[in-house]
Amino acid sequence: MIAVLVLAAVSIGFWYPCLFEGKVPVAGQHQTWMLPWREAQPPEMTTRHWDPLLWDSVAQFYPWRLLLERGLRSGEIPMWSPYQYCGYPLVGNGQSGIFYPPNWLLALLPTGKFLGLSLALHFFFAGLLTFCFCRLLRLSILPALFAGLAYSYGGFMVTWALLPTLVAGAAWLPGALAGIELALRARARAGMVLLAACLGLTLLAGHMQIAAYVWMIAGTYAVGRVLYRLLHRQPVVWWPLVAGAGLGLMLGMAQVLPTVELGLYSPRGSDVVSEAGWQFQLQRFLKPHELVTFVFPDALGTSAAGDYRGMKLGIPYSEHCGFAGVVTLLLALVAVVYRRDRLSWAFLAATLVVLAVIMGGPLARLLYFYVPKIGLTGSFARLLFVYILCVAVLAALGLDHLMRRISPTHRFQSVVYYLLGIGLIAVLLGELLPWGRRFIPMISTERVYAQTELTRQLQRCDPAEGRVLAITPRHAWSLFETPPALLPPNSATVYGYHSVQGYDSLSIDQYYSGLAAKIAVGTPAPIENGNMMLLQNYSSPLLAAAAVKWIVSREPLRSANLELLWYGEGAYLYQTNALPRFMVLGREGAITEPTAVDLCLNSMRLDLPDSSGSSLLAADAWYPGWHCFAEQKAVPIEQSGDAFRRVAIPDGATRLFMAYYPATVLCGLFLSLTALAVVIAVGCGSLSYFRGTNKPI
Repeated sequence: MIAVLVLAAVSIGFWYPCLFEGKVPVAGQHQTWMLPWREAQPPEMTTRHWDPLLWDSVAQFYPWRLLLERGLRSGEIPMWSPYQYCGYPLVGNGQSGIFYPPNWLLALLPTGKFLGLSLALHFFFAGLLTFCFCRLLRLSILPALFAGLAYSYGGFMVTWALLPTLVAGAAWLPGALAGIELALRARARAGMVLLAACLGLTLLAGHMQIAAYVWMIAGTYAVGRVLYRLLHRQPVVWWPLVAGAGLGLMLGMAQVLPTVELGLYSPRGSDVVSEAGWQFQLQRFLKPHELVTFVFPDALGTSAAGDYRGMKLGIPYSEHCGFAGVVTLLLALVAVVYRRDRLSWAFLAATLVVLAVIMGGPLARLLYFYVPKIGLTGSFARLLFVYILCVAVLAALGLDHLMRRISPTHRFQSVVYYLLGIGLIAVLLGELLPWGRRFIPMISTERVYAQTELTRQLQRCDPAEGRVLAITPRHAWSLFETPPALLPPNSATVYGYHSVQGYDSLSIDQYYSGLAAKIAVGTPAPIENGNMMLLQNYSSPLLAAAAVKWIVSREPLRSANLELLWYGEGAYLYQTNALPRFMVLGREGAITEPTAVDLCLNSMRLDLPDSSGSSLLAADAWYPGWHCFAEQKAVPIEQSGDAFRRVAIPDGATRLFMAYYPATVLCGLFLSLTALAVVIAVGCGSLSYFRGTNKPI
């Protein structure tokens, strides 16, 4: 209980500004240098340099969490986002975390408060699960607590904290390992439940690269432990491991299936690994000279000061940060040199193997070319969370070895025994916490997507009438300095207007490579960020087809089709001659509009004029999973042109209703809920293992 209280207290103390002082853990300082916020309010005073990776916290995760908050509070799960890309399957974006249980706190908390609380909870759980894993390895309390703190406040968790899906996925790895240990130690049901829960949660968290790593490490650990027991003629119970993995996979299906579907429909769906791709990966592997940062984290500069040398190669600070504390490395060395048992050798071997992969060894090449899709994800350096966990456990083994040499049979020896453990934990916290707080940017709640006169003007733009294009030239986007952006793409999600642009790692290929590429006359993404769509060709006639009725620009635009509506805060707002977003096409070519349009997140209702023999053309992105009903009868939705929808209206129909409920979500939810029911039933039964027992773990 004391260890739990310590972990909770450290988590609360570390995230205190977010929990109690109204701070939001996002890189909002970058945003305050962009329009319209820079003109409307003085920029946030900060010495932090532009970091394109941390920028995602405010450009992606804040809008996604805000959309989930609004959906949950209105009683609608936002599976579809109408705010970007002319409509987009948000549920297919795993990092939206729609079905990740901790994110459901957004039904009760505002997004700004939730982001800090979520991080505090995940840091606590990461530490607690590491503590439990070490206790199962028969380490005493203080060494196990040391490992929990070293893992949860080490370089990976801290430097990736602003991208919460990576932290959420990595937090459950020690729990999965603890579940394997429980299953092999005659607590089959409890182990199965813990293993299934942790494997399932890392899938639901939404970062599929981290989830793949967690599954690979857990599988490797389980195979190694089983082989060890077989070689030593110890009994092995297979079913909890197999059942735990199977139930964990089923638990994650609510997120996995929609993500796989979007991947197949995205430009990345046809990507394959290549020698050129491997050469690109080689540039991003950890270099030998960067190992110095594992001891001195700022030896090569910091992203906060803008002098990190890796950024010259386009590698953010977070990608190669393996700092876990000098005291952690020294204690790990003690375990290797003096303890010299199977545990220390096993975790040393794991540490070296992970480092070999991170540094581009032969195993990394095997993973890249022969593990499906793993080579198409981000850098292998993200395996650093596994390295830090291994080093943390090694340090706990070293501390346990030192403490066991002091037999606390006398009062003086007892004092030395506890002072040694507590003192080294204090040294660890003294190393990690101040460094971590310096790294993590925070900003006051009211400065994140602050209201300005321009955003108020855009909120008056009726989405049923058309969309907004905010022009940021693609060549202006930079990896090295704050770009002169105007309302970056996902701003539309926050302020509620509908946009033709977006920013996500996956997009609909028909839209991206079709309509958007034609408007951009080439790739719609800047060279520095292939996940972002920036359209700047305001004279393209295809914008009218996409129902772009309003255009915002930093510079005055010259076109006969543009009418200046408003100027201020460094931006011009124009209205243009766009085609209606919803058009009823008659037999003789007559074009009318619906008499009423009611738009929701996952559905829309359109009241129609006399429409005998006509069809509806909707300038909304086509994607499987949308269903249409006319007078309660199903009507097929066809793809029109590059990206949009077309519906043949039955004679006499006066109302159309479209709803998005894809089969992948329905099937995934069925599998996830079935697995959840099994896990709960088995979990309730396994509680008997812990009732009335005082046996040490």
